[in-house]
Amino acid sequence: MSSKPTKSRDFDHLIEQNSTELDFLSAYGGLANDSTDVAGIFSAIKRFLKAGGVDFTESDSKLTLEFGYVKQVENGCKIYFKGRSLPIVASDLTQAGFLDGKLPARRGSCTVTLQDWDLEQRRFIERLVEHINS
Repeated sequence: MSSKPTKSRDFDHLIEQNSTELDFLSAYGGLANDSTDVAGIFSAIKRFLKAGGVDFTESDSKLTLEFGYVKQVENGCKIYFKGRSLPIVASDLTQAGFLDGKLPARRGSCTVTLQDWDLEQRRFIERLVEHINS
């Protein structure tokens, strides 16, 4: 038997070598798992709105804004915003972490359930708040 180290690769090296960014799958929307942290997303949205100077009233599971609401639901946080000609398109509501998005043809309101709190969701809310407050 030889005492040479084997040239085989371990599993971690194989995974690292073959890892691939699959961002294009975000076009299909929703989350791959069912472990949505609704309370965590709600708290993050609340902090984000407060930091942005947005006034709201709060109940146990709902933030009421002058231009809509954020509400905890079973599978995420439902967002409803109303305003004139919102700066979004239907495909904005179908990204990963977005569920059941609805955008009327005149874009005077939108409804979507957020199942994640990541860059896309923060930017989505930020765009809407900037547009409504301008």
